[in-house]
Amino acid sequence: MTFLSRACAVLACVLMASAAGADAKKLKPANPQPSGVKSGLAVAYAWAGDIPAKIDYLGQAKDLLKEGAKSGKPLRGLDYRDTDEGDPVLTFDQAFNVAAAVRGYIRFDEPGTYEVETWSNDGIEAFIGGQKVGIITGRQTCSPNQRTTVEVPQAGWYDLNMVYFQKWSTSCLMMKWGKEGDEDLKWVPNDVFGYK
Repeated sequence: MTFLSRACAVLACVLMASAAGADAKKLKPANPQPSGVKSGLAVAYAWAGDIPAKIDYLGQAKDLLKEGAKSGKPLRGLDYRDTDEGDPVLTFDQAFNVAAAVRGYIRFDEPGTYEVETWSNDGIEAFIGGQKVGIITGRQTCSPNQRTTVEVPQAGWYDLNMVYFQKWSTSCLMMKWGKEGDEDLKWVPNDVFGYK
């Protein structure tokens, strides 16, 4: 490899790294930073009734929540692995046709560039610090959604808001994260979620 080709290769790597950093969504810290935060996440549920399954799209879940969501038992975090068919959804007492509005905070202990990946069965729209980090408008099996690069400007709490729905069969709602460049993302621990 000649000096010129090595220089071009290095320049290409620098440009790709710069482009990746430029694509990071800058999160806004919660302002003011909350105090007296309880462990977990607040959730409100709406139910579309039993069989036949009725929620096919995220828009239907949002409409259902607007019509009459009721507070539910808080979530322990975002650690709800794929269930068996017929098991209740999250902390709700029904297994099908469930819409959930999840809100609270997620804590980043260090500033930096992170990658965040939501997992869901079925649909989800997720925001952290004012930036969309996950979207699936229809139905799917328990699968990872898009991986999103975010810039965390300072350590602390960031607003977290989600709309989630489960139509039929099994359900899951989870999240992975890691610093940019980490080979494998890790499941986000429950102790970094809070709500008031």
